Amino acid sequence: MMAQLYYHIGNGEYRALTTCQKLLYCSDMLRLGQKARKRIKLVLFIILVLVSITGIAFISRSPVLLVTDNSFNMLYGPARSRETRIKVSLELFRRVIPVSIAEAASEDLITIAVEEASVTPLAVIFPYRYLSGANYYRNKYPDVPVFIVGGQRPLHTGLMTFVNADRGQDMYLAGLCAAAFAGENKVLFLGDGSVHDHDWEAFTLGMMDQGHEETPVFISNSFDLPSNLDYGCVVVSGTAAKFLERSPKMPLILFSWIDPFMTPNAVKLVFDDSPWALLAGAIKNLEAAGEELLLPSNPILLAERADGTEEMRDFRNIRRIIKGNFKKNEKKPALNDNNGR
Repeated sequence: MMAQLYYHIGNGEYRALTTCQKLLYCSDMLRLGQKARKRIKLVLFIILVLVSITGIAFISRSPVLLVTDNSFNMLYGPARSRETRIKVSLELFRRVIPVSIAEAASEDLITIAVEEASVTPLAVIFPYRYLSGANYYRNKYPDVPVFIVGGQRPLHTGLMTFVNADRGQDMYLAGLCAAAFAGENKVLFLGDGSVHDHDWEAFTLGMMDQGHEETPVFISNSFDLPSNLDYGCVVVSGTAAKFLERSPKMPLILFSWIDPFMTPNAVKLVFDDSPWALLAGAIKNLEAAGEELLLPSNPILLAERADGTEEMRDFRNIRRIIKGNFKKNEKKPALNDNNGR
């Protein structure tokens, strides 16, 4: 039975549709529905074509290869590596393929592993410990840009590009954040041989610019720690195991490649200068063949570890500090001196 339909005839009066009018009305509605479905199908088809074209373009572009090994993968974290790989691939709009090798692999085996990943990569990233393998690959494929992450550039390395963390910028930002964490309390810096005078000056300047007037305390990682650790914040550059055994309660800032979620709850900020962290910045400076690049580390603020309202306020302040001072992928020429790298 067809439902009763009415149409307006004016002056607030309505009249019922005849059976013929009802059929015509239903026919019109069906045609409108068919047109709407056709439009939806057309829009979906266009979206599918655009997605397909984008996917084909993404896959067809030459990939970037990153040489890694098991020890690095375990330290960095497998899940974190996958997440970072996706993020960097989208940022560069090209595939980033990790090439995992045995730590004792010879130069020719490293080259074979890279070749199996791609015969036409855009560039290959090597950690410094595989410098000889990188040099072997560079001699065999002189047209492929090769980046070395970490370490000083030795003589006779051709057009390989050496990439390091911008310690000055990292230390300045760490000083800003340490001062914000510490408030009116003292700051302790545990460092190793990689921390030089200009790094220390940048860190102290950051603290001063944040309004912290008291000079931070510097202790070498190789020395015994004092029994009294009454500090508002501790910054660790280098080996942290001895200090972390003390189960510290104050906020910690680490310079490390380690997966932040493998660290104690006291760790609130991690500066990551791993090959994954510097990869995008290096690729965006392909024209710097044969140069030395300084790129900022990736500051990882572990805001979920905020304990209480006061610390949540500190985290919001530190997030603003990082946002205002972190210059992602900003290239600086490397400076060579007797102390720094």
